[in-house]
Amino acid sequence: MRSFSQKLILSALAGRALGTVHHMFSGVFSGTDIYAIEFDDATNSLTLVNNITSNGSTSKWVAIDERKQNIYVGNGAQYDSYTITSSTNLTYSSTIAIGGTCSNANYIIASTASPYVVFGAPYSTGCPAQMMSVDSTGTLAGIIANATYGNSSGVHGLALSANNDFLYSADDMGNAVWVHSVNATSGEIAEVQYLAAPTGADPRHMVVHPKGNYAYVVFEASSEIGVYSRDTTTGELTYTNMTYPLLPTGYTNSSSYWADEVMFSVNSNGTPAYMYAATRSRTTTIPGYVSAFSLDATTGAIVDQLFLTETTNSGGSANSVTSAPFAEEYFAITDSGSNHVEVWMITANGTSGSGKPVAHLDLASGPSDVVWFD
Repeated sequence: MRSFSQKLILSALAGRALGTVHHMFSGVFSGTDIYAIEFDDATNSLTLVNNITSNGSTSKWVAIDERKQNIYVGNGAQYDSYTITSSTNLTYSSTIAIGGTCSNANYIIASTASPYVVFGAPYSTGCPAQMMSVDSTGTLAGIIANATYGNSSGVHGLALSANNDFLYSADDMGNAVWVHSVNATSGEIAEVQYLAAPTGADPRHMVVHPKGNYAYVVFEASSEIGVYSRDTTTGELTYTNMTYPLLPTGYTNSSSYWADEVMFSVNSNGTPAYMYAATRSRTTTIPGYVSAFSLDATTGAIVDQLFLTETTNSGGSANSVTSAPFAEEYFAITDSGSNHVEVWMITANGTSGSGKPVAHLDLASGPSDVVWFD
């Protein structure tokens, strides 16, 4: 374990009590571990507290349910479910096979209200996403519906509207965004919209703002955030032709980078102050980049791009950002190229800001993404 000794900016921490230990779980791209990790916000230190043996050879993507009772894991041609028995331990509970010829279970998200369901997307050509039911404890129970795409599609990222009534899919292979309506009660999914992305964009991941007016899409190939307006009634998206860079201005070697993740900060009132996004370098020794954006509390529109700064290393296949639940100025970021997890803190000063790592933890295997327990 290694910690950074950083002087915290007091204004960014106003109103938040120090001295709390927080917990997260991390998947890995290769290996049988799921890591249980502690972050101490008083000492700015990360500690590996448990190597949990998983039910497979990978835990490529992990998600946590709204009630913080279960972890869901993408594992080859199946999805695995684990019960959270403590803030540092899990117990395997069930497996749901994708079926057919589809494999490479990848992105997973869980709905935020009852009736609870879980969505998973195999990153394979022409494969649908699955909507899965859970039992009363939140354990995965079975596939109840599919969200279908085109024959050349390959969906890498999923997002839900705030009311869980629309599913949004970032089609990396097919260079498009898809919208499906969702009825978790009846177990029905229906296609609403197919929307081609700009040439050379390759949507990877996306988020829908809780206010419902905007969706933000990571364009992997061009290393940008694409801005889409959203109809709050139909759920349909319109590309605004606005983008924000995830590489410094003037970069001519954009093919050496591939953008990855986007995530809102977390607060209790559903109006996130920030959005975080990251891009990876294709060379392990060359850093990627991470950026923060301020958001309008009423509309969810981007107000300013606060900073764009180098990450500690390339990010590998990850550079996945996960916002902390205890303070909007914190997020975790994974680096599978250098096998580490970091916690970063940002400081916002009006129209600009800065971000830096405050804690670092080296791991034996390359982490995919983390989920915060508390």
